[in-house]
Amino acid sequence: MLLALLLLVAPQPGELRNFHDWTAGCDNGRACQVVALLPEDGPEGATLAVRRGPEADAVPVIWATLRVEGSPSPAALVIDGRAFPLRLDAANEELRVADAGEAARRLGQATRVELLVEEGGRRVVPVSAKGSAAALLYMDERQGRLGTTGALVRRGPATRVPSPPPLPVIATPSASPARPRALPAAQLRRLLGKETTTCEYAQPFDPENVRLDARTSLVLAGHPCGNGAYNNFSTAFLIDQRGRARRAAFDAPGGMGDVGGALVNAGWDASQRRLTTYAKGRGLGDCGVAQAFAWDGTRFRLAEQSEMSECRGSTDYVTTWRARVVAR
Repeated sequence: MLLALLLLVAPQPGELRNFHDWTAGCDNGRACQVVALLPEDGPEGATLAVRRGPEADAVPVIWATLRVEGSPSPAALVIDGRAFPLRLDAANEELRVADAGEAARRLGQATRVELLVEEGGRRVVPVSAKGSAAALLYMDERQGRLGTTGALVRRGPATRVPSPPPLPVIATPSASPARPRALPAAQLRRLLGKETTTCEYAQPFDPENVRLDARTSLVLAGHPCGNGAYNNFSTAFLIDQRGRARRAAFDAPGGMGDVGGALVNAGWDASQRRLTTYAKGRGLGDCGVAQAFAWDGTRFRLAEQSEMSECRGSTDYVTTWRARVVAR
């Protein structure tokens, strides 16, 4: 019964909240992340991100990124004069802070935050502390940690933290070794209709064909016209074993708010068997929405969504939705 109810729930990604120079958000499983943005008056500086899982014993993870010419590697995060060394986490390609629990607690009351750089001469690059306490307090509140020994900002004697809610489940059919079916270019152009209107800077018509399961293939057809400088549009079609085509159905709108219509910068991730999209807010990629959809045999369902609402230098998108994908 619980599984059936979870399958019926429409995706409701969490909302992002802005606190001066920091952005905060949590997903549907109460995993949260806060991000320090670049100052509004300068193109260079440093960004910082703090991520924490929803479990009672979850330890924060902190990583830093320099957004300056030459991209030197910082040696330490310095909070009100105390240095916390940074070490490269090769698996995640992140410069992570050692003793992140203590560093996160100090961020909750910090007045001065910097990254220490030793390459090419010792110097410091500022990280804005304006809004850090409010963002971390929001994280504590959403995870039910206020007044507990594990809170980052408003600590207390309590020890109980509510268990995270279960993630929705997406059951995927087995992959098929059969070759994917394809559609003739003329038929695809008819299906796309106005998206193939003659334009001055037409792009090559090169659809991507994928076998989803024993009965269904995916055709990801890029739009020859109507694309922007950094956002390319496409439409997903499904083909059954008799060669009949229809538009693919989705349980959530795309990154630009379109339900069942154009996908933005879409592609097929063969290793994860996901249909991915990435709607950029601008060319730098420091704002926008990234999504991954899993095929359940009938439609594509949202498996993950991450986003950044502020175009201020950080590419550390905040995850706002997760689902658990299982094989049937």
